[in-house]
Amino acid sequence: MPNAVRNGVPIIGLLFLVLAFYKLVKGDPWVVWAILSFLFGGFSVFGRKRDRRTDV
Repeated sequence: MPNAVRNGVPIIGLLFLVLAFYKLVKGDPWVVWAILSFLFGGFSVFGRKRDRRTDV
């Protein structure tokens, strides 16, 4: 149970990351959304291991 937060998907960070990408494509200021995405863990999905073994 202690690793429950670590093993989850950072949904809020991903939402901010998608919003930053949308703003970038649209031409609006996007840096604030990218920083918020970083703070909420949105960029951690790129560094996730593909192996889903559990540490018991």
